[in-house]
Amino acid sequence: MDNLPNNPMQRAHAARRCLARTRSGKSCQAPAIKGRKRCRMHGGKGSGAPHGNCNAWKHGARSDEMQRLAALLRGVADDE
Repeated sequence: MDNLPNNPMQRAHAARRCLARTRSGKSCQAPAIKGRKRCRMHGGKGSGAPHGNCNAWKHGARSDEMQRLAALLRGVADDE
């Protein structure tokens, strides 16, 4: 059985503290999310950034369509 008390406020006081630092440089005193090291205000509820390069942003500047457009524009500029 749990060693934690039944009172919700006592459970909150007994919870692990957030390991983040505030803007003033002091440590955050908010309770950490269960199973995490950060509180809800410092990203404890988020899943984090996606893993791997397959989730990287693709700008399309090197796509075939853009290459053809660039070649066409270079041809127009050369004609002038």
